[in-house]
Amino acid sequence: MFDRTTRYMLLCVMVLLAGCATTRQKQPMPSMTTVYVVRHAEKATSDQDTPLSAVGQVRAEALAERLGDVGVSLVFATALQRTQQTVRPLADRTGVGIRIVEPLAIDSLIGLIRSEGKGRVVLVAGHNNTVPRIVQGLSGQAVEGIPEHVFDRLYRVDLPEEGESTLTVLQYGAPTP
Repeated sequence: MFDRTTRYMLLCVMVLLAGCATTRQKQPMPSMTTVYVVRHAEKATSDQDTPLSAVGQVRAEALAERLGDVGVSLVFATALQRTQQTVRPLADRTGVGIRIVEPLAIDSLIGLIRSEGKGRVVLVAGHNNTVPRIVQGLSGQAVEGIPEHVFDRLYRVDLPEEGESTLTVLQYGAPTP
């Protein structure tokens, strides 16, 4: 087949080519932070710290169903019952504790999301007067207010390590009439 000299030359060429080949180092994927922001579900009364109504409890279960498989690993809610009850089914399903935050400390919350939530999937439950400000603070995009009777909006903000954020407005549970 090949004589000894030819085999030796082929071997030298192969060794030389192998030495010239560069091993491409894997670059780490830029981390993506995904934040879901919801207004609490329907409340039982107009009292300051009212729990969820039966309809609100169904909506909270719908939220757990909608986000149950997206990898939520950090959950924020205010100290009021209705925000905690909105995220409780998901927190129980995923084993993630609920972090209590001040409802009007929006800049502080955004700072926590950007630091502790970096590279994670985060859920925030707020109120109709705070959710638009939270979403705008994260996305940099203007967000319209939430009418008092609307409970089915689910905001998704994707925050890449590099580049611009994206905002998607979704719906969960039964449509609000």
